[in-house]
Amino acid sequence: MRHYSIIILLILLSNSLGAVEDKEFALCKPFSEIAPPRPNIPPREDDSVHLSADQATVQEKIGISTFRGNVLMQRADQLLKTPLMVYDRQKQTAETDQEFIFWDNNYVVKGVELQLRSENQGEMNDTQYWLLKRRARGEAKKLTQESKDKINLEQASYTTCDPGHEVWRLEADRVTLDNAKGQGTARDVSIRLFDTPVFYFPYFSFPLGDQRKSGFLVPRIGRSDETGFEFSIPYYFNLAPHYDATITPHVMSRRGVLLNNQFRYLTQAANGQLELEYLPYDSILGEQRSSLAFQHTGKLNPRWVTDVNINYASDKRYFEELGTHINLMNITHLERRADLYYYGDGWLGLGRLQNFQTLDDNPYAHPYQRLPQFLVKTTLPEVNRRFNFGLQAEAVRFDRDTNLVNAPIGNRFDILPSISLPWRTPGTFIVPKLSLRYTTYNLDNVTASADTTPQRALFTFSTDTGLFFERDLKLWDTNLVQTLEPRLYYRYTPYKDQTDMPIFDSAEYDLSFMQLFRDNIYLGADRVDDGHQLSLGLSSRFIGSNSGTEHLRASLGQIVYFRDRRVTLPGEPIETEATSNLVMELAAQFTKHWRATTTWRWDPHTQNTEHSVVRMRYQPAPKNIFNLSYRLRDQILEQTDLSFHWALNPRWNFLGRYNYSLPDKTPLETLAGFEYNSCCWAVRLIARRYMNIEDLDHSNSVFLEFQLKGLGTLGQKADSFLEQRIPGYHK
Repeated sequence: MRHYSIIILLILLSNSLGAVEDKEFALCKPFSEIAPPRPNIPPREDDSVHLSADQATVQEKIGISTFRGNVLMQRADQLLKTPLMVYDRQKQTAETDQEFIFWDNNYVVKGVELQLRSENQGEMNDTQYWLLKRRARGEAKKLTQESKDKINLEQASYTTCDPGHEVWRLEADRVTLDNAKGQGTARDVSIRLFDTPVFYFPYFSFPLGDQRKSGFLVPRIGRSDETGFEFSIPYYFNLAPHYDATITPHVMSRRGVLLNNQFRYLTQAANGQLELEYLPYDSILGEQRSSLAFQHTGKLNPRWVTDVNINYASDKRYFEELGTHINLMNITHLERRADLYYYGDGWLGLGRLQNFQTLDDNPYAHPYQRLPQFLVKTTLPEVNRRFNFGLQAEAVRFDRDTNLVNAPIGNRFDILPSISLPWRTPGTFIVPKLSLRYTTYNLDNVTASADTTPQRALFTFSTDTGLFFERDLKLWDTNLVQTLEPRLYYRYTPYKDQTDMPIFDSAEYDLSFMQLFRDNIYLGADRVDDGHQLSLGLSSRFIGSNSGTEHLRASLGQIVYFRDRRVTLPGEPIETEATSNLVMELAAQFTKHWRATTTWRWDPHTQNTEHSVVRMRYQPAPKNIFNLSYRLRDQILEQTDLSFHWALNPRWNFLGRYNYSLPDKTPLETLAGFEYNSCCWAVRLIARRYMNIEDLDHSNSVFLEFQLKGLGTLGQKADSFLEQRIPGYHK
């Protein structure tokens, strides 16, 4: 019997459909209740065929052996069971016309007729199969093995649904699996939902195992106010092992046909993606529209690394009206950047070319271009109780369209060396630091009386000190460690008039507790504030002694000024108050499921809350999330935000968000939806109404995602979109 084996009759099919996670089919019946149970027979250690039966009749002259009653054919971990087996030595066949069951680690096959021939050939009739690693099953009227690598199935079906609850089923008149070529083909294929055909393909091919293959991918369906009904079907090109492409016709009933082209590559030294979209004629605007996105990262050698990000849109409302990615609908700036990094021993170098396409009518929203920028900085680790040296230097050319905005352009050189002497112990620290900043410009497009080469040299001396106290205590039967962490930060920078210096990339940091201890309130090199001040901060934390969980953190701080701050950004008044706003931050985890954070800035001079953010989250389970937040920025915005994702049971999930502007008395974004999970299928429906930034009008959209588990997904996936709208949500 050594020439006969049923081992590979379905192994190609099981390999062509890789394993799935068990949790995906958590709502299904265990396969042990569906597939025929395997006899409790230990596997053989050798690779030879062993056969046993209740009776055996050997007709030596004609070369026929007949085995009856509990016939078991076993090889390693494969097992065949049937009531009858006839072996013909002359024809080199083994067959049965009675019911048989075959078990393997990957699948189970059951049929009513079997014939095994030499040269790895054989037939099965009226078969049922169960793919154990896929949690899938199906039937085939006839299964024929032509050779070791090729199998044909006639009138075959495939599903992951439980018996009696077949929501979907894939059917094909003929399927060929060719392991030598690494591909399968199917003819007259249909997808049936509730036993009704919904898709038909006369022919398609697919890869076996993990190999990629050219062909159509799952189509997507949707609808929105801007595009109307949408339908797209991607076609995938497997061009080479290290690069591929996908072309997707995107049909929009209100706009036309948009063509999306995506090209990807991956090598040992680089990876990237190029995506092009082109709409030859927009039925509403009466013009062509397009977009481009290109990302690339590469390693020239262990020290030299490249990073490129280039984006383009034909018009400012492209993504809002035609965007195929939900997350890009409200984008206002498209970056175009090429970086070259050098990683030295203790230092980092960067060369950059950067500009932006601004999708905004406001000319002052157009940022400066950096063409080019060179940056060098040290990355040395801090050494305790020794002098530590640092250096940061930058040379950059800032440019912009002076016809659009009449403002200075030119070159800037900035160098910032520093020296510090940290002294740290387990309970204290003191870090005196001295830095010197020299900045010089070479400007164009300035007034005739303005200095074209302004420069500035300033030193900053600071001392950062703090103490750490802690004690053990017990609250509500919980062992805790309470800390008390006072901190003082003194800084002095002399005043220098900087009004003749342009503002290329500088802005004031938003005041927070950690910003109280910075050596400059401005981001960038165009301004160095003339601070002579003392920052006072006090923090306290309650930490679980056994778990290390931070149950509560409270911080309070303020800056005391010893003089007026005369260095400001253009158009801002001189700061004369003796103290800054009072800053408070609080983070609490009341229980395992409840947590809250708040940031509060109070102006003691006007007795007014300048800024406040309160966030609360209740998350008793990974799929059960409830968020509530309130945001206030005086004279700018005041909003409430409620979001949730809640599993009522293993099948039904509900989700939503309501972002509301209190001064305008209008919702900024409202979305509501549900998810339904079954054994072999799932559906997600989301309705969204949101305010457009451009015209302050509301738009509506609906997203439908339909998943056939074990086969694919129809519609636009919204996981990344929901992760942004519902804090704490994950796929």
